[in-house]
Amino acid sequence: MRIAFFLAAYPVLSETFVIRQIRGMIDLGHDVTVVTGKYHPEVADPLAGKVRLRAIRTACDPHRSIPSRVAHGAAALLGSRFRGTLLRAIKAAKGGYNAPLADLAGTMGRHLGSYDAIIAHFGPPGVRAEFLRSAGVIDGPIATIFHGLDITEIALIEQMKPFYQQLFARTERLLPISNLWRERLMGWGAEDRKITVLRMGVDIDEAAVPAFDAPIQSPLRVLSVARLVEKKGIAYAIDGVAKAKSDIRYQVIGTGPLEQELHAAAQPSDDAIAFLGPQPHGRVFAELGQSDVFLLPSVTAANGDMEGIPVSLMEAMANGVLVLATRHSGIPELIEDGVCGLLVDERYGDGIAAALDRIAAGAVDVVKLRQAAFEKVVGEYNNRKLDRQLEAVVAEMKAGR
Repeated sequence: MRIAFFLAAYPVLSETFVIRQIRGMIDLGHDVTVVTGKYHPEVADPLAGKVRLRAIRTACDPHRSIPSRVAHGAAALLGSRFRGTLLRAIKAAKGGYNAPLADLAGTMGRHLGSYDAIIAHFGPPGVRAEFLRSAGVIDGPIATIFHGLDITEIALIEQMKPFYQQLFARTERLLPISNLWRERLMGWGAEDRKITVLRMGVDIDEAAVPAFDAPIQSPLRVLSVARLVEKKGIAYAIDGVAKAKSDIRYQVIGTGPLEQELHAAAQPSDDAIAFLGPQPHGRVFAELGQSDVFLLPSVTAANGDMEGIPVSLMEAMANGVLVLATRHSGIPELIEDGVCGLLVDERYGDGIAAALDRIAAGAVDVVKLRQAAFEKVVGEYNNRKLDRQLEAVVAEMKAGR
């Protein structure tokens, strides 16, 4: 089948889940095109030679300002039957949302292709894809995958919610990554019949079963891998480690805007806490393999930003590492407390400390939890199965169902 992935920008190497899903469709034998609002030629393309690329704009293009592109594109479209879409885009731009108008102008009347399905990652690109289809610039049924920031950040929702509701009426499918997001979309007016929950997942070698009975170490080895931003809750992890009575060695892999603030918070516990900075994939998995606990105490940020369901938790579970996380967003859909991991409330350092002390004291059946976690990920968050699920959705879209 002919599948287009519509992305705001490409390549974006931090969006590994997007690149992996595209690769999954390629591996299943589909003809895949990446349609992007902005192409970054200075970034190495991990899918070079494997996908077609249709770029509306190039990040390094100095030749035209946006107003000039808008003028040229508008001239190309005004005489066409797509006048209504252009007027809708102009109205959106007057309200502060410029992307659809810039997209229409950037195509310069070029057709971006006809597809059996157009898969947009994140809500705003879904809206943009619908504008382009309405203008006849791209053809095919549209499905939009909603992840997290796109339906939680307060300022973004204030701007985008009316456009999302237009998308709900015009699109064929909506693919939230969690049941919680499904409920949110329905609360905003989306029809249940259009919604399919499509998880993000991890690559799992089902033959490489981890050692569930590995003994807990002393000192307890705890690891977090996260961008150092508010919603990852690393400040509460530091608080929990500092308050724990057990001997703990806590390592944090990642970087971000809160790095200096978190270093300062960890200074009183400097012997127990180490910041390793950003690390390559191989080093991350090496550290994961030597850890007893993967800790990710996610919180809702002040701007409303929330997790979807963090892939890092799935990777830890697939590798036989006990997970300790929070009752946040879709995380309880992945981790049932006391069954395949441990959960505490958000912003609760005392709860993290108590859980770590229980693990260190042998009061948690880690063998049972590790095995149940592995089985959960293999059964429900396995990319091989999720690729087939997306393929089935695309087939239904192609058939008009």
